[in-house]
Amino acid sequence: MDRCRRTNKRVCVTYIMSFLLLSTFFYYLMKGSSKNTRDILRLRDDVEDISHMMAQQQEDCKDSQIPFGSPCKFGCGSSESKLSGSGKCDNRDLNAYVDTLVKRKLGHLMDDVYNLKKTVMNSQCAAKGGQSGVKSEPAPADKVRLNYASEELGARILSAVAVPIGGTNIIRKLLGLEFNANPPINMLRPSLAPGACFGFKGRRATVTVQLAKPIKVETITLSHVAKEMTPRLCSNSAPKDFDVYGLQADCQKRELLGHWRYDNDAKKRTQSYKAMAKCSFRKLVFVFNTNHGANATCVYRVEVFGKLK
Repeated sequence: MDRCRRTNKRVCVTYIMSFLLLSTFFYYLMKGSSKNTRDILRLRDDVEDISHMMAQQQEDCKDSQIPFGSPCKFGCGSSESKLSGSGKCDNRDLNAYVDTLVKRKLGHLMDDVYNLKKTVMNSQCAAKGGQSGVKSEPAPADKVRLNYASEELGARILSAVAVPIGGTNIIRKLLGLEFNANPPINMLRPSLAPGACFGFKGRRATVTVQLAKPIKVETITLSHVAKEMTPRLCSNSAPKDFDVYGLQADCQKRELLGHWRYDNDAKKRTQSYKAMAKCSFRKLVFVFNTNHGANATCVYRVEVFGKLK
């Protein structure tokens, strides 16, 4: 009888744990779906605001006997058009607002267009090279750079030590959902869409990356999104001081490749750093020490270039 009772208790505990895990899983699914729905509704509201402002501009220009499309003056952040003293309109502020909004909401389309352009150009070059009687000259080897920290080539994140933005608990750790909104793998992806970064609370984090191949690291680049493409029009979450170490495969000894600073220059969102590698590495350790003043840090894109051993 005691054995039967113990077995029944174990079965009940198993059922309860399974129910809790499934409930948590569906909760996160529903939470993600509701977030996407809110983003779509917010985008629709912004489009309606733009349509309303453009219609208002057209009416004001008609009232002032000025053709629609001529310069129209709009106040910053205002939906009402204002006539200048000369009776002319200026729509530069409206264009800037529309451009900012489109970049903020649809920034990932820029990366898609760039990748599509590269694919088309490569296919055209291959087609020209295959034509009879035409000899194509190979591109100089020094101009071809391969990013060995690309997820598409096989690079991956081995570990990440940081404080999640949304906090953590035992269930999130068990399900691997500590960084579900801004996972570390975003560092190895080409997209610079707003929010597509590795985000963590505070300023300090340590990330271990396994490159696609063992290489002698020569250059490391760090990219951050422009402030016009961020929800709060601020890029202070960009990392500032950071270190990069090479990790040997047979031991835990690290070799410092460089201590650098990201300047957060609005005109230079991608910055390159020369590494001081003495040998080849496949594992790199990125240590982020500070940022530019925000409460959280966002690391968008890291690239590693070098020579195969």
